Amino acid sequence: MQSTRNDIEITTNATNSVTVRYLFILTLCTSAFLLFLIQPMFTKLVLPLLGGAPAVWNTAMIFFQTMLLAGYLYAHFLSATFELKKQLIIHLALMIAALLFLPISIPSGYELPSEEWPSLWLLSLFSLAIGLPFFIISANAPLLQDWFRSSGDTEAHDPYFLYAASNVGSITALVAYPLFIEIQFGLKTQTWLWSFGFIVLLFLIFTCGIALRPNRKNIEAATQENNKRQKDQQDEQLVPTPTSPDFKYYAKWIVLAFVPSALLLSVTNKITTDLLSTPLLWVFPLILYLLTFVIVFSRRPIIPHRFIEKFAPYCLILIVFFNTSVTHANTLLFFTFGNLFCFFVLALYFHGLLASKRPPAKHLTNFYIAMSFGGVLGGIFIGLIAPITFSDIYEYIILLVIAALLMPTKATTLVAIIKSRIGPKAQSYRADIIFSLCLIGLLLIALQVGTETISTKLISIVALTMFFLLMLEGVGRPLRLALIVTTGLFIVPYILGSHKDVLFQERSFFGVYAVKEMSSGKAAAPSSNKIAHVAKHGTTIHGIQVLGSLEPQSYYHQESGLGKLFESYEAKDKKIRSVGAIGLGAGTAICYRQAEQNWTFFEIDPLIETMARDPKLFTYMQECADQAEIIIGDARLSLQNIPDGTYDLLIADAFSSDAIPLHLMTKEAFDLYKNKVKENGIVVLHISNRYFDLEHIVAATAKASGLTSRMYHYTRQESDIAEHPFRYSATWVALAQNTKILDDLIPITNNTVDKEISGWRELSFEETDSPWTDDYSNVLSALK
Repeated sequence: MQSTRNDIEITTNATNSVTVRYLFILTLCTSAFLLFLIQPMFTKLVLPLLGGAPAVWNTAMIFFQTMLLAGYLYAHFLSATFELKKQLIIHLALMIAALLFLPISIPSGYELPSEEWPSLWLLSLFSLAIGLPFFIISANAPLLQDWFRSSGDTEAHDPYFLYAASNVGSITALVAYPLFIEIQFGLKTQTWLWSFGFIVLLFLIFTCGIALRPNRKNIEAATQENNKRQKDQQDEQLVPTPTSPDFKYYAKWIVLAFVPSALLLSVTNKITTDLLSTPLLWVFPLILYLLTFVIVFSRRPIIPHRFIEKFAPYCLILIVFFNTSVTHANTLLFFTFGNLFCFFVLALYFHGLLASKRPPAKHLTNFYIAMSFGGVLGGIFIGLIAPITFSDIYEYIILLVIAALLMPTKATTLVAIIKSRIGPKAQSYRADIIFSLCLIGLLLIALQVGTETISTKLISIVALTMFFLLMLEGVGRPLRLALIVTTGLFIVPYILGSHKDVLFQERSFFGVYAVKEMSSGKAAAPSSNKIAHVAKHGTTIHGIQVLGSLEPQSYYHQESGLGKLFESYEAKDKKIRSVGAIGLGAGTAICYRQAEQNWTFFEIDPLIETMARDPKLFTYMQECADQAEIIIGDARLSLQNIPDGTYDLLIADAFSSDAIPLHLMTKEAFDLYKNKVKENGIVVLHISNRYFDLEHIVAATAKASGLTSRMYHYTRQESDIAEHPFRYSATWVALAQNTKILDDLIPITNNTVDKEISGWRELSFEETDSPWTDDYSNVLSALK
């Protein structure tokens, strides 16, 4: 009978242990879900205040990482100072206090951003609006893991698997937000749903505290079992850590967390600048980043670290090889897919090292503090230091060099294995210098020989092949691998002279802007080779001026929708007295100005005005309207101060690279435009984009605002390139308050149903297409 009673007691204890374990897993997953759901949700809420700039997400990430560190410090303080019961009371009290900040919204007084310090202004906004709720949730991961050590569970000795479980909740939130939540619910509904989720989390944490009443005998039995498990798993530990971590280990944890954190923001910045600043593209790199934590902190990682350790150096080589050999047409494709893949492997490598160096569970909070501090340093480096220090995105190269120096030192290439059979070879700095010179020489031969004949093609192929094989020699030799990255991504572009064509390059909160000198070259007729200055942001051209000419180019030329609209005004003898233009660029549109017309530009970035008014770069502003007013600030906020019915024509062209400024294409924005133009006025939108088809979105949104619309799509023909090499395909949409206004100026052209045929036509959309609003937008519906 006694034996039966013991068996029943053991079975009951085991059942309770499993129940508590799953309760903690559920609570941590819920906590992580809410923590990572609030990040894209609130950032999207704030995005319109700063013109939809990609840098908003990076700055937001600095806040999130800093608050995560604060939460870990708080968890460490609680666990080191108070007993379990008091910890629970204090934590629940702070959660109840955080309810006062719900539902989430933008605080009063933060409707207008700071022009001089947008990053600091944004950080203060985040702190006031979601600081306490985010702080208290961020502490749950280390705090609940520390509590779990007191549960008597058989896995209590190594609660790091709970960290992997919590990251599953994080990834679920990041996947669900752009693919489901953002599509199904508006922002106001999202904030209320998040508030209800916070209340559920409060109840779960209270339940976890109640469940932590283990019997001392159970803890002792679990401890004995844990000691046995530790002994059995000793061989699986990659790198043993000391019982009490010293400064050396703290430094390693910080560095190993810093590199992938900084790489995350750097890669995200590149993608959102060239595509779209939206939660969809914010969360994708972050999902990969968190997935690496799930893998490395799992009990049985699905990707062994020893495999990643061998593969990671090759990813650095791939980055160098593709960046030095791809054409402009597929560079973006490589960055969006190739760089993301390489980033995932590198993050997996560094986080694998981090997991292998984790301390015993009693030092768990110290480990998380150091790891979080490294993440904060990465965010500060990318979000605050780099934009001020570098005129281009050099921080990405620096991070890759650091990553190369931290690669494993074991020689794993085929050539290295053969050499090891012959005999050891001493490494020297002299050999590394010769190695780098060989790299540069081979690459210069490959890039400058050309591919016009069979012989030159063969020389180029041979040189590139030798260059690639020589790069393989860097695997297993961190210093040499770092020289490969430096040579391929920095030195070679400098030697090739790509910088010599740059007339202007500066960086601001909103991105990197450059003006380059470009020749029409082979595209133009032999007798009409033209030299032009080209303004670029990311991979997108924002203005072109042919030297000695004031003829509008790029997307604003006379055959574009904008040019045809001004042509119609002139043909119909319609007078335009006042014109407003959202987005300055190089100032190209100002050359359509006629005498006695008043033009006002709305530009969010002061650096653009500096570029457009510099006569050494562009002369549109100086020669066409030097006194034109330029209002610095977000267009929607600035337009609110303009009296209704001010403009005869309002031009909206405010793309940041190819990113869509969502807040300038919503119903609220269209209503604002309609109010600011006269009753017979016209609003004209530039919606050219390589990745998104905005026609049906604009049509549905215009209809919701009571506006009628026409679209003009110009497609550049091969026959036009020789005569007009700097004219590009462009799509413009004209909006007016009634159809007659558009019919009088730009009647529908017959037989222009096909988008590829030039001419004004009505926009096509389905009745099921939803208009975009400040509260709701579905970016996926606009993908081409």
